[in-house]
Amino acid sequence: MKKSLLALAVAAALPGVALAQSSVTLSGNVKVGLAQTKFSNGTATVGGATPTFPLNPTNNGSITGVADGSSRFILSGVEDLGGGLKAIFQIDQRFRGDESRPSNTADGNTFVGLAGGFGQFRMGKLDLYYGYGTDEHGIRATALQHSNISILSYVNGTVAIARASRSTNVLRYDSPRFGGVTFGLAYSPNAGGGEGGYQVPVATAAGALNANNPLGGTGDYQKGQAIQADLSYAAGPIRAGIAYWDEKTEGYQTLGRDAGQKAARIWGGYNFGMFDIGLTIDQSKFTGTNAANQELKRTAFSIPIKVNIGSGTLLFTASAAGKTKLGGATQADTDARMYVLGYDYALSKRTSLGVSYSFLDNKANAQYANFTGNALGSIANPTPGQDVKQLYLGIRHAF
Repeated sequence: MKKSLLALAVAAALPGVALAQSSVTLSGNVKVGLAQTKFSNGTATVGGATPTFPLNPTNNGSITGVADGSSRFILSGVEDLGGGLKAIFQIDQRFRGDESRPSNTADGNTFVGLAGGFGQFRMGKLDLYYGYGTDEHGIRATALQHSNISILSYVNGTVAIARASRSTNVLRYDSPRFGGVTFGLAYSPNAGGGEGGYQVPVATAAGALNANNPLGGTGDYQKGQAIQADLSYAAGPIRAGIAYWDEKTEGYQTLGRDAGQKAARIWGGYNFGMFDIGLTIDQSKFTGTNAANQELKRTAFSIPIKVNIGSGTLLFTASAAGKTKLGGATQADTDARMYVLGYDYALSKRTSLGVSYSFLDNKANAQYANFTGNALGSIANPTPGQDVKQLYLGIRHAF
């Protein structure tokens, strides 16, 4: 349940402000579950030894632990500026519900902006591209680790599209709704962090890595940039959308080639009432992956199905990543499949229980992993060809 902080914050600090014109709200959720994870087809076996935690990815075996599902609290607000114009802001703080670990302040979607009849304009740190057309495991009591983001937002499991997370230094515009149509545009001078450039010390050897220069090399300030455009339609039982992502990695000019990533995603779905079915197709590529300036590309798809059963919802998702292509040449055994079955049961409007099971099947040279499995579940990422099975029992409370 959202709590208004206006009376306390404004009345104490600014008693002269008109209370009817602004509001501040605290909201969020806590989501935690018990996960049993099993690795198979790895390069070695544990034998009789007990696996370490996190599980050594070169070993096969199973381990049980508690996993967080991206718990957070959000402070948001809006002020009426008159004439239909409003000031808006949000501070999104993520935390681990299962254990205490250091985290950055406001490391979730955090922004300030203006909204009105023209739509809304925001500046800050925002989710861009990677979450479009995905399933509902992130917003339910089932495992976040079972989201089809695991397949849709990675190329061969090792490189994330748009970091499969938030982009920084973002300026974003979202249109008002025109019938069932909306569109959005976003730009960042450096979506991965920093403030528009880097400069490697003269003493740094050419090609050496630098914390602010992930591609290596020496030179003057080299600006990266990211652009995203999206268009969606939702009316009645029908939904559809398309999104495009184009990022030039910070420091790309030093390499003398177009180092970065490009991706396009289309999705759609139809709600039949008792059940809902969707389809998402994503094609992503990374450019400048080597000195020959070759592209690494793959196509992936996902079919999420949702069935409403009384106070519960049955969730099934089938996802697949095709073989990668390097410079147009198909790379053998780089494809993967992921199947997820889950059930979310609402105890109330704010509290739900969830159970889900996932099977991630990596071919011999594929290395896809459960989304946030390492970051929030403390399980190691698999080695090439290693399969991952996981059973999860969780609870989620929204406030």
